[in-house]
Amino acid sequence: MRIPFKLNQLINASLLSISSAAFAQTAAQITDFTKAAKFDDVSEVQALIKAGVSPNTLDPKGNPMLILAIRDQSLKVTDLLLTNKTIDVNLTNQNGENPLMMASIEGQLPLVETLVLKNKAEINKTGWTPLHYACTTGKLSVAEFLVSKGAKVNALSQSETTPLMMAVGSGNDQLIKFLLDNGADLRMRNHEGYSAIDVATLFSKDDIREGLMSRWQKLYKEPYPGGPKKSPT
Repeated sequence: MRIPFKLNQLINASLLSISSAAFAQTAAQITDFTKAAKFDDVSEVQALIKAGVSPNTLDPKGNPMLILAIRDQSLKVTDLLLTNKTIDVNLTNQNGENPLMMASIEGQLPLVETLVLKNKAEINKTGWTPLHYACTTGKLSVAEFLVSKGAKVNALSQSETTPLMMAVGSGNDQLIKFLLDNGADLRMRNHEGYSAIDVATLFSKDDIREGLMSRWQKLYKEPYPGGPKKSPT
């Protein structure tokens, strides 16, 4: 039987109203959720979600509660949120950071594995990526896992910065070697014309700079031409 157009509209509007009511939250509830996420108060979070507060609620600064929990190492709240069927693990804050990026920069490998393997978190995204974040703090094991699951080694941030450049800044020799062995391109430059070798100079990482220049010579059969050098527009 065909449902009349107006009746169909009424049904859809009613469903939307019910759905919105199910995830309505007051300012006080948001404040309570924010505190609970920061201080690992899992019982409070359970009560708030049971009362209809969305697990994807943002704090007053625009941070998803899952990001707050990860950042403050609230492990019980993090686990609870990740088991909620409606959780959006790719939800970002106002800086474009998602939960996997926060777990990566903190070096929380078991959580990174859970987000990717169980919650199907997005590994590659436009701009800064989880691999960039892992390399920023020199987290080799996280970088190895992300690359094994398809992370783009030469991903570009908004400033055309690569994970290799961030790894150089961290000073982790093993991480730098891992990235190079897995296809990181020494020739890439950011929007200011800096290569990974220039970044080593910038951060006074002399041993790393010498090693990268030696690798450049072996790969490209010529001395490093220097930098920074901006591409012609």
